[in-house]
Amino acid sequence: MRLGKITYYEAIKAQKPFLKPLNKTTLFLRIPSFNGALKKDIDSVITANKSKIESTENLIIDIRYNGGGSDNSFAKIIPYLYTNPVRSVRTQFYSTKLNNQRMLDLYENYQKYGIPEDEREYMKKAYDKLSQNLGKYVSLQDDGSTVGINKMDKIYPYPKNVGIIINNGNGSTAEEFLLAARQSKKVKLFGTTTAGVLDISNMYFVNSPCNEFKLGYSLSKSFRIPDMAIDGKGIQPDYFIDQTIPDYQWIDYVNNILNEK
Repeated sequence: MRLGKITYYEAIKAQKPFLKPLNKTTLFLRIPSFNGALKKDIDSVITANKSKIESTENLIIDIRYNGGGSDNSFAKIIPYLYTNPVRSVRTQFYSTKLNNQRMLDLYENYQKYGIPEDEREYMKKAYDKLSQNLGKYVSLQDDGSTVGINKMDKIYPYPKNVGIIINNGNGSTAEEFLLAARQSKKVKLFGTTTAGVLDISNMYFVNSPCNEFKLGYSLSKSFRIPDMAIDGKGIQPDYFIDQTIPDYQWIDYVNNILNEK
């Protein structure tokens, strides 16, 4: 196993995910984005390093400036963080003919968005349900439940400790990942408060009639509102990294804490 130092530049400028060992007890996983187009790359990194992850005590996941993407993109990471059932508060979509086109787009271009083929039909069912309820907020769950509970059969002994590095560049799906990850007894968040752009979500982009402008807006709102609003507040770290610690020292800072005996 080749050990080495990860520079701030190497981590932040990376366009694709990568995993490297920092020392004999710590792995470093950089995920610059959860964009659906990177799901295959994220999954490949996890699969290729499966034996290392399952035999190394500490894992650092650096998601600084990861602005979000698709929830499917972090699906393979969650099992390694899991210690107990993960509760996820769901969303409701506002149904209009224009808004509902996004679901149809996801169905027709599922590969482009990194959606597994076995989940494709869900998009069509969602589109049909929305189309039947124009002008209303619609829950897409068949049972109308507002909370999903993810129970897994296995708790991996390794990694024992997971440190996730965050900052104000994290929003949307990156924050959804953090809400799930921090429910684990293994996980601590390091850095600064995130952007706080999750409660009003599921961005959709449409062209203007003249095709000179593109409008981006959100289609859904979370059932967390108002009891646990994220927008305008963000998610706070467990370990605040203050300004006396420069950006290029954050990885070493987290590494030192995880390896303290």
